This record gives sequence, structure tokens and C-alpha cells, in this order.
Amino acid sequence: MDIRQLSVSYQLDQDRILVRVNTSVNEEVRMWLTRHMMLRLWPMINRVVIDHLAIPADAKTDGYVDLNAIGPGTRKMLADMRRQEAVEKADFSTPYQGEVAARPLGETPLLVTEVNLTPKTNGQLQMNFKELLREPASNRGFQMDMPADLVFGVIQLLHQALQQSQWQLASPASTVVATVVDVTDEVDLSPDATRPAYLN
Repeated sequence: MDIRQLSVSYQLDQDRILVRVNTSVNEEVRMWLTRHMMLRLWPMINRVVIDHLAIPADAKTDGYVDLNAIGPGTRKMLADMRRQEAVEKADFSTPYQGEVAARPLGETPLLVTEVNLTPKTNGQLQMNFKELLREPASNRGFQMDMPADLVFGVIQLLHQALQQSQWQLASPASTVVATVVDVTDEVDLSPDATRPAYLN
């Protein structure tokens, strides 16, 4: 699915988050994210971003730093820096184009009951959304492969929708949208300390 536009909005009357995905072939997929789903998805997507997308796939070491050995505090800080860069580059001002040629999964938004996140070696994140219902019986789903910049944009949109919902799923300090990171236990100022390294 080649994504052209994304819209994430909290719907007060439904007490759900509506996600709309507009593709390059002018098709739209819509889905509902409930509070119950977000309780599981929000920490999971933030964990995946910190563990797998904080360091760009093409990052090179200068020989002094083992990129695979970077600690969680530093990864969290790097993920937040990447998020800030992605948000600055993203276009949040263009209105979402709701006029589409087709909705391949139907007019009713998918009620997401299962999400699978799979980090790819090329720095992308594969997201697989499923609606598995007994009554009425339903087995719909779709998959998106998103580059890191788009993932960070989705996280930003989800964060804004969560603020509107007032669900208060988790403390902001536990997510990559937080801007304050406590890494004092990783700073060594002794003369024998390994020199700091910075990733660009």
C-alpha cells in the first residue's frame, strides 16, 4: 500500500480514534482504534521505535562506538531526535482529501482487534491490522510498510488524538514523544572514559 495521506482523529461520539489512509491510487482504508486497543498498541509501537528505529538503518560507526550496544536511555533520546526531525519535515497543514475512488475494505471502518508490528532490516516498519470478530463474523485486514519518517509522523498524530481523548494511557516520559530523558547514569566524565560519539 503506497500511502499518500493519513488522518488520525479522536471521535468523541464514538469514543474511538478514527484512522484514514489515502493511497496513491485514490483508495481509502478506514479503521477504528479503541481505548482497549491503544492500551496495547501505544506502548508497543513506542518500544519498537526505541529498539529498532532510533538508529537509522544506514548509520555507520566511527570505530569507537558499537551501535548495537547503545543503551536504552540513549536510544530513547535518539528516537526523540529522529521524531522531531520527521515532524519538522512533515506536512500537517494540507487538508486530508476525503474524496476517494474506492474503499477496498468497505464503507464501514475496520474495528481493529489485532495489530502486528514487524521491524524490517531496511529501516521500515510493517504494520498489519486485523479485524477478527465473531458477531457479526468478520476477518478483514490490511498491511502497511512504512519508512521511519512516516512512522514518527503516525506517532505524532496518534499522540495528538490521545491528548484529545483524555484516555491517559501512559506517562509521556515512557514514550518517544517525551522531550526530557534522564541519562545521567550514562555520563562518565573521568579521563579514561570512552569519548562520546554522535550520529548524524
